[in-house]
Amino acid sequence: MNTNPCKEREPKVIDSKLLQKCIEEQLPKGELGRLMKTEGVEQANVEQLRLEFLNIVKMDHLWVLKSITVLKLNNNLIEKIEDLENLIHLEDLDLSFNKITKIENLDTLGKLRILNLYENRIEKLENMQNLKSLTIFNIGKNLIKDKETVHHLRRIPNLISLNLADNPCTEFADLRIYVAAFLPTLIWFQYKKIYPEERENGCTKFKQQIIDQEELEEKELAKILQKEREDREAELNMDSFVEYLNTRHLFDKMYENDAEGKLLLNLGDDVMEAYNEFQENFVNYCREIFDIGQKHYKIRQDEIAAFFRSTSLVKHDSQQESIKYMEEFVESKNILFSKVNYLQRDLMEGYIEKKEFDVDIVQKTEEFNQLIHVTWKKLMKIELILYEQMDEVNQTFERNLKEMIANLIEESQNCFTQLRDLEQQYFERVSEVANKMFAGIGIIDDLVIPEVLDELMSDKDNVLNCLAATHDTHLTVIDTREDVLMFRAREWFDIFTKNLFSSEIDRNRYKILELNHFLDIQRDEFAELITPPKEIEIDESFS
Repeated sequence: MNTNPCKEREPKVIDSKLLQKCIEEQLPKGELGRLMKTEGVEQANVEQLRLEFLNIVKMDHLWVLKSITVLKLNNNLIEKIEDLENLIHLEDLDLSFNKITKIENLDTLGKLRILNLYENRIEKLENMQNLKSLTIFNIGKNLIKDKETVHHLRRIPNLISLNLADNPCTEFADLRIYVAAFLPTLIWFQYKKIYPEERENGCTKFKQQIIDQEELEEKELAKILQKEREDREAELNMDSFVEYLNTRHLFDKMYENDAEGKLLLNLGDDVMEAYNEFQENFVNYCREIFDIGQKHYKIRQDEIAAFFRSTSLVKHDSQQESIKYMEEFVESKNILFSKVNYLQRDLMEGYIEKKEFDVDIVQKTEEFNQLIHVTWKKLMKIELILYEQMDEVNQTFERNLKEMIANLIEESQNCFTQLRDLEQQYFERVSEVANKMFAGIGIIDDLVIPEVLDELMSDKDNVLNCLAATHDTHLTVIDTREDVLMFRAREWFDIFTKNLFSSEIDRNRYKILELNHFLDIQRDEFAELITPPKEIEIDESFS
């Protein structure tokens, strides 16, 4: 079949059609391949696939390769690593000879052992901390300038082979012993074995840098562990709607994306003093909100526990009363069934005529139907009374819960108002300092403007815009957290009360079905009892 060379060179995005074509082209030769192609190959079952030299510009549709262990995407035009999160069985990934600028989106590839990123446009090593199984890493011929970027690889415990050849950082004369010292698990560097004396030389020469790095890693580990503790604690506090508010999390959140706010901290000691005071008071109010949430959570839980204890007792009493009537029914039914059995025996033994038997059976049927009817009315009355009681109790409890949630929100809102007031006071103090500094430029001889503020202080509008931006950012963070608390509290109330009423409706329906089923079984038993057995017909062919 003739192909169009120009069309073959067109940039491509991976799609189902391209995947299927490559899968079929890589089937075994001969009869086996023909049979596999005829039967069809499920993309989800493919374990190895080469998508090389195809001018692919975008990684897409790879999620269908759920069983893939080896994936070759080298010699394409790919600029971004993506669509790999579902390939959890991947062990060997080749993305060499592409146009990738950043290492990313590899977090779920915990089984990856081999990663080839040779000849791309990557400037630093990052986002690889989850690749715990990685043993061979080729990052040669990229744009890595800083030798210290290899520190990131210290987080990979099983790395034994690293290639950094043809990167700008290789111009560093002692790179080999530097890498050997900082990556103690490494056995091969640039495909040459690292000897003990090389590692010893590196450890000696870069002793202080290694110590500094280890101290930095200890601090980072402490932060990670602290974050994990906070996350675990936050998960426990989710039901109180105040997770993280017992820490400085919300304060840090205000400055997380606030470049202007961080810049303004360089205005001098007055601003830093205001900042420290703002921080302390802000965190204290956050903890007050946390305490409010915990207090109301305990109140709610105690009320809920008491509610379910009391309703459980009511339901238990109702159940016991139903059981009593059902036992009385069974006792009366057994007596009636015994009378029917006696009638049938008398008929069979000739003590009574069939006509007399039929009359008595009709009478016993009426007695049984009356017994069923009376029992049904008693049981349904009990269930109706219980349902009405539960509906009234649930409505009362709903009102109580609604008031509890309203009290939680009201007390929390008072504290959030205090947070906004604190932010307003801080904003005014920083504005005052900034305006004084701007007014003093060119007038006060000994006024020193920090270099980082040169652009900001070049124009008053810059100052005003910067102040407004940081003020708005802080208020948005505070308002958002307040909205989250209120939304989740009200959402919890809506879901809880909805489930409360729906579960009672379900219980009532199930109970009625259960009662009717019980009585239907009794009817069937009685009908079977009074139905005479069919005469056995003898086939004369066997006589």
